Amino acid sequence: MLTLKYWGIIHEATGRELMKKKKVVTIIITNYNRGKFIDRAIRSCLEQIIFSKLDIELIVVDDGSTDESLNILEMFETEIILIAHEKNKGVAAAANSGLRAATGDYITRLDADDFFNKLNIFVLSQILDENPGIGFVYTDHIRVDERGYKQEKVCLDSEEQLYEHGAGVMFRREIFDNVGMYDEGLTNCEDYDLLARVRRQYKGFYLPLPLYRYHIHGENISLKKDRDSFKSLVRSRYEL
Repeated sequence: MLTLKYWGIIHEATGRELMKKKKVVTIIITNYNRGKFIDRAIRSCLEQIIFSKLDIELIVVDDGSTDESLNILEMFETEIILIAHEKNKGVAAAANSGLRAATGDYITRLDADDFFNKLNIFVLSQILDENPGIGFVYTDHIRVDERGYKQEKVCLDSEEQLYEHGAGVMFRREIFDNVGMYDEGLTNCEDYDLLARVRRQYKGFYLPLPLYRYHIHGENISLKKDRDSFKSLVRSRYEL
């Protein structure tokens, strides 16, 4: 008779080990010519503080970069799953490549020029673990400068703010099976579109802690002039 002890509980087994299955969180980083920042984004994922039985799967999708990105990504070859597009297909297509490769129970995206607080993955995954009625969870953002210094807190305390700043949301995997992936016909507002579909079927949980670091540098895709037109398209599509 084999007696096993884990998580403070005594169990008895006959010739077999009883183990609690680890949850896996997949982080998808989409990158296009962000070689200047991709190292920081990856390290923020690798340096996550985990206190529970949890594994992190880190997928980096390089969307046809022409800068030094691939050379930098080679330094992390044993720590990431790399998907490299030969040509630039757009952020939605890059995100979908990551989703198709993901094996995690929970899935979150990180832009290549942003980064996570060290507790982000643990805290968000714990909320989903303990609340089966919640489909996704999200937090406030801190805007940072090029060196990562805090500039401004952005509160995602309304539906509109969530749609505007959808990066860093952690979803249950089955959401993508039910509502679909990102719309590759949108070159902007693809996260806005996805969240509009998700909100129709799933409850979200807002955690008012700034665990996502959003880098403002003047070239963010969310600042492109055509964002307003894509936003209007999405709002009309879902009658928002």
